[in-house]
Amino acid sequence: MTLCLSLRTPSFTALLGCTLALSGCIDPKSLGNETDDESSSATEGDAGSATDDGPATATATATATDDGPATATDTATDDGPATATATGGNGCSPIDIAECVECECIGGEWSCDSSACVYDCAGVACGDACMMCPEDDPECTTLGSEGQCTAEGECVGTPPPLLGFCEGALQPGFEGELSEASGCSDMTVYAHDAADERAVVLSIDQGLVADAVASGMPLHAELPVTDPSVTLEARAGIMVTTNECNDVILPDEQIDETWVPSAGMVIVDIVPDAMDTGTATVELVDVVLHRTQPGPASITIDLTMADVYVGWLPG
Repeated sequence: MTLCLSLRTPSFTALLGCTLALSGCIDPKSLGNETDDESSSATEGDAGSATDDGPATATATATATDDGPATATDTATDDGPATATATGGNGCSPIDIAECVECECIGGEWSCDSSACVYDCAGVACGDACMMCPEDDPECTTLGSEGQCTAEGECVGTPPPLLGFCEGALQPGFEGELSEASGCSDMTVYAHDAADERAVVLSIDQGLVADAVASGMPLHAELPVTDPSVTLEARAGIMVTTNECNDVILPDEQIDETWVPSAGMVIVDIVPDAMDTGTATVELVDVVLHRTQPGPASITIDLTMADVYVGWLPG
C-alpha cells in the first residue's frame, strides 16, 4: 500500500495532496464520509493476516463522538509494520497512514502527528518499524516508505522471505560445525558441515602453491582478508559447495545467504610434495563477516582448515 503520510512535519495540505495524487492511495471522492452519529473500529477481519508476500494490513476507522474529534491510529503485527486506511468522522476524507502516525479529524480536516516515527535506527531494536527517506531526499521532507531496522542500525525494505531478517542461518560459533575440508588449484580451500548447508570458501590468487613447488620448500604467508587477492565467503543454503573444485556445474546448489568479510587475517602454510602439488593449512583469525542481505548483526569467526590438498593434478 502506498503510504500517504511519512513526513517529519505533516500537514493537512500534504495529506490531501498525497491522497489525491498517488495511485496507491484511496480517492476520498470514491468513499462516503462518516457522520458524527456513526462509529466503528477495526476488527480482526479488517486487519487481515500476514503472508509470505508481505506484512499484514489493517483498516482503522476513526470514531467521532459528541465529546471530541475523531481519531485514527494503527497497530503493527508480529509479522512487521502495518498500514491503515483511516476513515474520518466530522467530514474528513479517507487517508492512508503509517503505523507510527496518529491523526485527529478536527472540523473536517486531518491533524496528524508523525513524531513517533523512527527515521534513525541507531540504538533501535532489529525488526522495529522505521521510515525510509526517498533516495533524493535524505531529510525526508517528502513522502517516503516504511521499512525495518537492521541489527546494524539501517532502515531497509523487507528482504526475500527465504531469509530470517534479524537472525541469519549462520549464528556465532557455526564454524565449529564445519567438519569437512577440501581444496584444489592455486588455490581454493573450503570447509562445510556434514549436510553441506553451511560453509566457508576461500580463494587466494597469488600463486602460492606454484611458489612453494618451485622452491621445494614450505611457504608461509599472512594476508588481511581485505587484500585484493583474497576472496572469502560464508554461505548458507543447500549443497553450498557442490560446485567448488568441480569442472561440471551441478544444479543442486542453492545459496540463500552470503556473508563477506570486513576485517581479519588469513594465515597460510603450504608444504609442497613430489607431484608438484601440496597440502595447505589455512587459519582464519578474527574474521568479521557481514551478511549481504540486510538484517542480522555481524559475526566473528576463527577457523582452521588443516592439511587440505591444493595444486594442479597433471593431465
